[in-house]
Amino acid sequence: MGELAPVGILSLAAVLEAKGLQPEVVDLNRVYYEWQQKSKRNQDSSKADFCSFAGDYFADRDFDFFGFSTVCSSYPLTLRIAAEVKRAYPRSVVVLGGPQASVVDVSTLRAYSSIDLVVRGEAEQTLPDLVDALAGDRPLAAIPGITFRRNEDGEIVRNPAAPLVADLDALPFPAFHLFPDVRFCRHFPLELGRGCPFSCTFCSTNDFFRRNFRLKSPAQMIADMRRVKQTYGINSFELVHDMFTVDRKRVVAFCEALLESKRKNEEDAFIWGCSARTDCVDEELIELMSKAGCRGIFFGIETGSRRMQKIIDKGLELNDSAERVRSCDKFRISTAVSLMAGFPEETMDDLRDTAAFFVDSLRYDHADPQLSILAPLADTPIQRQHKDSLQLNDDVADMSYRGWRQESQDHAMIAGHPEIFSSFYSAPLPHLEREFLKELRDFLLSGMRAFRRLLLGLHQDSGNVVDVFQRWQEWRAKNGVHFSNGDRTAYYAQSVFPADFFRFVREHYIPVASKAPVAITALVEYEAAVLGRDRESDELALESDDLRAKQEQVSDDQLSRDNEELLSQDSRPQLRPGVNIIELPADYKEIVQRLRQRSPLHDIPSRPVKLAIRRTPPGPAEVRQLSPFSAELLDLCEGRLTVQEITAEFLLRNIEIAGVPAGKLCLAGIEILRQQRLIALSSPG
Repeated sequence: MGELAPVGILSLAAVLEAKGLQPEVVDLNRVYYEWQQKSKRNQDSSKADFCSFAGDYFADRDFDFFGFSTVCSSYPLTLRIAAEVKRAYPRSVVVLGGPQASVVDVSTLRAYSSIDLVVRGEAEQTLPDLVDALAGDRPLAAIPGITFRRNEDGEIVRNPAAPLVADLDALPFPAFHLFPDVRFCRHFPLELGRGCPFSCTFCSTNDFFRRNFRLKSPAQMIADMRRVKQTYGINSFELVHDMFTVDRKRVVAFCEALLESKRKNEEDAFIWGCSARTDCVDEELIELMSKAGCRGIFFGIETGSRRMQKIIDKGLELNDSAERVRSCDKFRISTAVSLMAGFPEETMDDLRDTAAFFVDSLRYDHADPQLSILAPLADTPIQRQHKDSLQLNDDVADMSYRGWRQESQDHAMIAGHPEIFSSFYSAPLPHLEREFLKELRDFLLSGMRAFRRLLLGLHQDSGNVVDVFQRWQEWRAKNGVHFSNGDRTAYYAQSVFPADFFRFVREHYIPVASKAPVAITALVEYEAAVLGRDRESDELALESDDLRAKQEQVSDDQLSRDNEELLSQDSRPQLRPGVNIIELPADYKEIVQRLRQRSPLHDIPSRPVKLAIRRTPPGPAEVRQLSPFSAELLDLCEGRLTVQEITAEFLLRNIEIAGVPAGKLCLAGIEILRQQRLIALSSPG
C-alpha cells in the first residue's frame, strides 16, 4: 500500500528535534485503517465508534503536549479525538494547528473547552517558543501567532500574527524517520515553497500564508531530493507549493539545475509533480519541465465559464487553459484538471460550460479532469458573503467523498456551529437545482472512469454533455432505473450504471438523437467490450498469487522459445488468455483521431474493423486495431490448426501482400502476432 507522508507535521517534528526534544508522530489515517480492519473482523465490537478507538490508542501515550493538525474535511473528527485525549490526560496541553483551526481559532476555543491553544499559520518559529514557554511556566501573552484561553478569567486572547518564515532553506529536513509508515512510501512530498499572490474568492491558502510568495533554492531542493533517494531509495516526489510557476525565471532555474545535476550524476534522475496556474506556464516551459522530470501538474481551472472566472476572481483565459492541458499531453505530463460547480451566481449556462471543459479535457490521454461541489471554506470571501444563508443537508459539499463515516455526534457538531464547520454546508443556488448538480457530478466522474471516449463522443455529437445527461435522466425515470435506497453516489459507482447507460445509448440515444450513429455505435460497442475485459481481469486478479504465477510462467515459456521452435510447422497458434477480438462497424482509429482534433463524426463511413483487446492485471487494457490480414490470420489461430495447416489455408485463399508468397507471409504474420502478445504457440504433440 502506498502512503504519502504528512510533510507539514514532519517539518514541525524536525524543528522540535533540532531543539533536543523527542516528538512522536501518530498517523491517524493508519489508526483509522486499523479500526476499520478490526471492525470488519468484529474483534472489538465495543469500539464501534472510531473516536473511542483512537482514545484507547492514545491511552499509553502520557505526553504533556498533544498537537493536532487540522483540515476542514475532518475537523469534527479531530475535535472529538482531541476531547478523548483531554479526558484521558486532563493536565496535558491540547493544541490545534493547520489551516482550519487557524481561521476558526476563537470560535473553536469558545465552543470546545478541551482545546487549550491554537497555533495559527506557519508554526516552525511559534511552536518551539510555545513549548519553551509552557515548560518554563512563562506567560503566553508574549508568544506571537497563538490563540489561547487565559487562566484567570477564561477570556480568549488572540496574540498578533507570528512573522513568516523568510528563509525556507534554513528549515531542517523533514523528520521522515518519525513517520510510522515511511517504509510504504513510494512517492515523497517535499515542500518547494509557500504563499500565493492571487485572491480567489473560494480559497483559504492565500490567507494562511498571507500571500507572501517564497521558494526554496534549486540547490536546497536538489539536496533534499538526493537525501530522500539515498536514504529511502525513492526518486519520485510531489513538490508542494500551491503556485510554483508564478515566477517563470525561478522555474527555469530549478529545471536547469535538475538537468545539470543529472548530467553530472545519473543517480540524480528525479521525477516530480507540482501545482500551477495555466496562465503562468507556456508550452516552452512545459517542455523544459518535462525534460527535467516533471510527470504531473495540478491545474486549478475551477470553472469553464468565462463569466464565472471573473466573478470568483480566478481570471483565467479558458482557451489558453485548454492549450496548456494539450501541451502537457504532448509531453506526456499527467494533468489534474480541477473544476468546481455550485457557486451562488452560477446559472445553467455556466454549468454547461464547466461540464464542457470537463469532457473536452478527455480528448487528451494524460488529462484527469475532476469535478467537485463548492465547499464554502471558513473565512473566505464566499463564506463571509453568504454566512447567513448557508444550507445544511445530508449530502453537500462533497461530504460523501470525505473518506470517514460520520456519527451522530459529528452531525450535531456541524449543525450546531456553522461558523466553525462551514465547509459542510452549501452556498445558496438560486439558479440551479442542487440534486441535478450532484447527480451530474456523479454521472461525469463515473462516466469518465467507465467509458471515457464514449462520453467524449456523445458530448461532441450532441453539442453538450449536459443535454445527454438530461436525456439519460428522463430515460432512467421512464425505464425504472432507480437508486437503491436512494443512494445516488453508490449507484453511479457500481457496474450496473455503465450497463444501464450502454442500454440507453443503444435503445434511445442512437435511434432518436444521434447525428453520427455509426461512430457512436462503434464507441459504445468498444467501451462495453473493454469494460467486460476489465471485469474479467478483476476476477482474474482475485485468483491466488501462486496460480497466477504459474499461468504467467507458462505464457512466458511459450514466448521465450527460439524462432526455430516458434515457427515449427507442427505448432498450434492460439489466442493468449485475456485476449478478445471484437468487431466494430467503423474505423476506431479514425474515430479517436477525429475526437482528438474536434473533427465531425457524422460522416464516418460504415466499414467493419476488428480490434484485439488484451489486459493483464493490474494494467489498463491494450487495444490494437487489426489490419485485414492480421484479422484473417487471427481467425485461424484458435488452437486447432497447426502452422502448416494455416499456411495451407492461406495458399488456398491465394493471400499475398506486395508479392510475398503466402507461406512466408503466414509465418511472418504469426511471429508478429506472437511479439504483440496476442497469440501463444503450443508445442508439437
